[in-house]
Amino acid sequence: MVREMSWMVLCKIGGRDIARKQPTEDAALKDACSLLRQGHTVHQVIGPSKTIKAQQIWDWCAKQQSSDAG
Repeated sequence: MVREMSWMVLCKIGGRDIARKQPTEDAALKDACSLLRQGHTVHQVIGPSKTIKAQQIWDWCAKQQSSDAG
């Protein structure tokens, strides 16, 4: 039996703490960026063997946005 490895985006939406499940690190980071663009707070992304803190998420989103623009 293969255990599903998922990623969780821990955020605050409408004053409530929410954990959103994503299948991959990339999907989780894209979801986090989308939430940030909507004005929500993203605390961290937690994966099977890695935790990505808020500042790292902001940096990743900024890098993606600049590469999409150019």
